[in-house]
Amino acid sequence: MIQIIITSVCTSLFFIVIHNLHRKWKLNFKPFSCGSCLAAWVGVVLYLSPKLVVDIASVVFISGFLGAIIETLMNKIWN
Repeated sequence: MIQIIITSVCTSLFFIVIHNLHRKWKLNFKPFSCGSCLAAWVGVVLYLSPKLVVDIASVVFISGFLGAIIETLMNKIWN
């Protein structure tokens, strides 16, 4: 259950905060422009998905979110 929660939060932050895909794809309405709304809907979808889909989504979106955060931190440390 905690895996689904972390994955849904990282997924919504990955799409909304890091890449601004709701603006690029002209989906500037809820739930696509709202971080908590998108996280809730992704959580529901992942809860109803098979374990393999949850595992793949976890690897993709948690690593994508953490990669962007670590890159920003490393740039601040080195500069």
